[in-house]
Amino acid sequence: MRLKADYHTHTVHSHGMGSVKDNAEAAIAKGLESVGITDHSVSHFFYGVKNKRFGYYMSCIDDAKKAYADRIDIKSGIELNLTGFDGSFDMPEGYQFDTVILGYHKGAVYKDITSAWRFFTGHRRVNEVTKAYILAIQTGLIDIVSHPGYGVPVDYRMLAMACADYGTLFEVNEKHADLSAENIHEAASAGAKFVISSDAHHPEDVGEAPHAIALALKAGLTGSQIVNITED
Repeated sequence: MRLKADYHTHTVHSHGMGSVKDNAEAAIAKGLESVGITDHSVSHFFYGVKNKRFGYYMSCIDDAKKAYADRIDIKSGIELNLTGFDGSFDMPEGYQFDTVILGYHKGAVYKDITSAWRFFTGHRRVNEVTKAYILAIQTGLIDIVSHPGYGVPVDYRMLAMACADYGTLFEVNEKHADLSAENIHEAASAGAKFVISSDAHHPEDVGEAPHAIALALKAGLTGSQIVNITED
């Protein structure tokens, strides 16, 4: 197995080390068909693309789309932060994205003090955390759930069932080792489809996910269950 597309990468617009065009060039060099630029959304305290810079962020992606149109499909994207136990997230207003990712991040600014406290004690609130993810998924706006289980625990089967119902992809992430093969197998048994992501923060890591691929194979996933894999 190898990636034919990498839908989760970061650039200098959040906490990556390369430009949009650097990631595109790296993806082309790896032989990818598509690459997603998915920097952190506005409520991430440390790394989010701030509102006043969002137009510039999108223009950089649009410029790269035009410059590389005959070489690779570049997806405009965002990695949203789950900010409330009611399924709230920080979708920027006035923009359209090709790829929308949602995840829990420790550096997010939460909806209110109550949500902050409940996420802080999330290890005792598995069902509530899972419900928050599911409520977000039920909006129909989420394409990918990023690194499930990172930061706060979830019920993988329940989350995967919601992903299956709403066409949201369940991510196996190269950078976060929170999932076990058993967790992935459980999600697969609930009917979820998967995406493998580099979560690259350096251009040279775009398209590279050897540990995630090995984990997916250990869990018994096949190429037909993973949307961005090609089998040689």
